Amino acid sequence: MIKVFVVDDEKLVRRGIIGLIDWERFGMEIVGDSGSREETVEFLKREEVDLLFSDLEMPGLSGIPFLQEVKRVSPKIQIVVLTMHQEFELIQQAVRIGILDYITKAQIEEENVDALMNGIKIRYQETMRHTQLGKRNVLYNEVYVWETEEKEQGGEAVKLLEKNNIPFEFLSETHLLFSGECNIIRLKSLIEDFGADRCSLLEIKQVKGVPYDQLEDLMKTVVAGKLFEDRKPSCFTYAYLYPELLQEQPGASRKELLDLSLRMEFMLHEECYEAGMAKIRHAALSREERTAVFYQFSLYWSEFSGKDFTRYFEEVGGFRWWYQWREWFDEVRGLVLKKIGEGDEEIGTMEAIHKAMNYIREHMDRDITLEELLRLTGMSKSHFSKNFKKVTGKTFVTYLNDMRIESAKKYLVETKQPIYWIASQVGYMDEHYFRRIFRERTGENPRQYRENN
Repeated sequence: MIKVFVVDDEKLVRRGIIGLIDWERFGMEIVGDSGSREETVEFLKREEVDLLFSDLEMPGLSGIPFLQEVKRVSPKIQIVVLTMHQEFELIQQAVRIGILDYITKAQIEEENVDALMNGIKIRYQETMRHTQLGKRNVLYNEVYVWETEEKEQGGEAVKLLEKNNIPFEFLSETHLLFSGECNIIRLKSLIEDFGADRCSLLEIKQVKGVPYDQLEDLMKTVVAGKLFEDRKPSCFTYAYLYPELLQEQPGASRKELLDLSLRMEFMLHEECYEAGMAKIRHAALSREERTAVFYQFSLYWSEFSGKDFTRYFEEVGGFRWWYQWREWFDEVRGLVLKKIGEGDEEIGTMEAIHKAMNYIREHMDRDITLEELLRLTGMSKSHFSKNFKKVTGKTFVTYLNDMRIESAKKYLVETKQPIYWIASQVGYMDEHYFRRIFRERTGENPRQYRENN
């Protein structure tokens, strides 16, 4: 059980905190409480306490110095700061001391107290596990690590291993460690039954003497990146040399990737595309960052690809590995090339027209003039009009109205906003004019279209 001590200068508040939480449910027990600095410090000197819940500002306790004294008396103790309000500067100082978490007293009285306490328990266990790992070194030249996607799956894996009496150690809640002498054939068989598509088995070689916490950090950073690049369908086992992993250099940033992938030559020239794919594959991005960056890519090229960028997150939400993203990039590029065709337009001209198309989409909620687009592209009126129609198949005015009406359709179907609001969002300040244009292009007025769809 996690031993908990509560500190607050008001006895009723302490009683309230202790009484409102089902401590046993979270593997915790109250071993004491206090309203004074002296009493708290004396207790910590005599008794073992794992987790301290302490008010940040109390008469005679002087907030931050008190927490510093607690850490000196009991270096291993973890602290959760209680506050009446989220005092930013005080909380910043507390964070620098190394507190586990901070919560407002109001949160304890709300219905989400279970989620709050469960989060504190998880952070406490993670902190303690990491501390314990840092004191130990790997004893084997090679180890195996079973990596699961989620913590819940890690729990399922633990139950399976315990049921089959296979020894393992926790590296983290999603990384289970096995010595190089384990029965690897049996382990692989268990993982296949568990669901190899949901996890990976990694063999890390030349790792003897490495601190456990360093290995854990490497698994979460470098190895995660390598696995993203290397993972193939129907294969869940991969081997790496620890010294080589240490030499891995971070890849391109999100800005570099966007600058690269939004260029016309990236799409048109095979050599540029393949070089770009290599950079994107090795980019220094988390899963969330990758999804955000490539949304910009999808949005930028949507005018040429024809893909519905509003479905982007639904489309790529399940992507975990590079081969999935590569297939997606190839599909987008194929659609763009099909739209562009085999024309002999210069790259500069194509880029200028594409820039104009994106500008129209981004600013269609207001008046856009042809003169704006001429200044944007640096083209003459005749040169722009000829090339714009060649690329889009439409004049500038027709293209703008079509885009506005398509956007209006989405608003009508996906929102409950009134017609006048939708009209203004897509660039029609006159609602009656919007209704007339909408009917001309769809055969229905906006209200009928909404009802029928």
